[in-house]
Amino acid sequence: MEQRQPLTTWYVLFALTQTTAFVIILLDRNPLADRLSAAGLLVLNALWFLAYGRKLCELGRDDWRGFIYAAGSLATFAPAVWFSGNATFALFGLVPQLYMVLPTFWAFFPMVVFVFTPQILTWVAGAESALPWPAALLIIGFSQAFGWSVNRIARQNEQRGELLQRIEALTIEAERARWSADIHDTLAQGFTSIITLLQGAQPNVELALQTARENLREARALVASNAPSPLDGSSLEDALRRLVSGVAMPSSFRVIGDPVGLPTSTEVVLLRAAQEALNNVARHSEASRVDVVLRFDSEDVSLEVRDDGRGFGETPEGFGLRGMRARLEQVGGTLSLFSDEGASVLVEVPL
Repeated sequence: MEQRQPLTTWYVLFALTQTTAFVIILLDRNPLADRLSAAGLLVLNALWFLAYGRKLCELGRDDWRGFIYAAGSLATFAPAVWFSGNATFALFGLVPQLYMVLPTFWAFFPMVVFVFTPQILTWVAGAESALPWPAALLIIGFSQAFGWSVNRIARQNEQRGELLQRIEALTIEAERARWSADIHDTLAQGFTSIITLLQGAQPNVELALQTARENLREARALVASNAPSPLDGSSLEDALRRLVSGVAMPSSFRVIGDPVGLPTSTEVVLLRAAQEALNNVARHSEASRVDVVLRFDSEDVSLEVRDDGRGFGETPEGFGLRGMRARLEQVGGTLSLFSDEGASVLVEVPL
């Protein structure tokens, strides 16, 4: 899949060329019925783009669906040219679309058909072509070179984007490791020293000793939860299955779809989201059951934690949910909350 450039410029180009062709058709000297027919067909062409072509452009899918769009576009463009040769002007907006929905090599063939359509139809009608043959050949050569250049730039931008994402992920991991080391070297070591000193003191300091031990456990848990490799070498599915099995209530865990390899940063975020959601269920929901579903789709991976408790109600989001949202933003994910016969936390991260 090739990464696309921002599409606003191409949408503006398409709108301008379609509008210009529409106006030229209405102002030419053809019979009124022919002018209205050609203009109406260009309107249908634009609606076909809005209904189908725009989605393909935004998804950046270079597959067989591009040929479906090209065929539908040609089905409205060709008869428009038949009624009015001035509809040929729409080519300047239609040809770039072919390179946005098809690979550069395969876009060449429908592009040639589009460009030669005015010549073929005007030749059949015995009229003079609005687009001379040399101009048509020039457009074909320019269009193919243009499509190749744009896709080459897009691939370079994609590589740069992947490099920046990798650098960001490494930076986050390094910061987590530094934070964990700082906690270990300060809080955890300090609590250990307090315990050692208190163990030799009088019995009336038992409460202080107990408090220090609890804080040491919390510090060690914090170190473990923020270490760079929270999955300990196991798969995300296995880690989630172990996490759900440790819940102190009836629970289940399912995987839907075919699991795919995920970046470490995405796996960590999903695992943290499950930990936070299950912790909220245990502390606040008064639920009797919790179910966790990990779903792999073609475009994203989602994690849903659903319980049969009292739901979220009007309670504002606490620190845990806000932290979950912040972590998801780092990987482009979203968090959705639902209260319907219980509570549901849905986390979605694009692939």
